Amino acid sequence: MYGNRNTRWEGDRLYISTRSTGYSIVRDQAYPTMWRVRSPDGALSDMVNRARAKDAAITRALAVLNVRETGAEQGYAA
Repeated sequence: MYGNRNTRWEGDRLYISTRSTGYSIVRDQAYPTMWRVRSPDGALSDMVNRARAKDAAITRALAVLNVRETGAEQGYAA
């Protein structure tokens, strides 16, 4: 399982350990003080401030990688 301690930023690109996640943050074109998360498939998130954009990128990348590591999505017990 991966956690926040495995993440690092190089510029606006997110890496986990030594691997690029494909996630990055980009400035919004209309509002330059706001940022968006760019997914590996090129999709953009809603606008948020820079700190929240970085947190969202980390959360998304860890969710994807940890599902791959465990082999299945973790659900809540009823």
